[in-house]
Amino acid sequence: MQIMLIAILFIVLVAYIIYKVNGKFETKEFIILIAILVLSGILTYVFIEDKKQEVPEIFKTKYEKTHNVKISKFTFERLNNKMVSSKTNFIYDFDFITLKDGEEYLCSVKKVKAVKIEDEFVFENFDNLNENCTKK
Repeated sequence: MQIMLIAILFIVLVAYIIYKVNGKFETKEFIILIAILVLSGILTYVFIEDKKQEVPEIFKTKYEKTHNVKISKFTFERLNNKMVSSKTNFIYDFDFITLKDGEEYLCSVKKVKAVKIEDEFVFENFDNLNENCTKK
């Protein structure tokens, strides 16, 4: 995010220099510059947020398939900054509500490890999850 802000400031500086050298900077050109900056910022933010949601969605889908249950509500916390600093190893805590045998359960799974191999995420400890479920 800091790199994007520096790039925006650099573009504004270039626009200011062009204005001083050229002696004019029309309103239409200024609006186009601002629109390009705002759109690029929004697209970058959406792209980054989409990548953050990728591992939790894969976990949710895999959990629903293997346990044959439906997850109705789902939250997660990424622990990388607290425990591990890596671009290929991720640690998550998941909390979710499932419907088992007609009853709702509040379940939590702690310290799920995921490894990124090229463009695919693989869960290291999915077969022996430390799952804690209580009746809601």
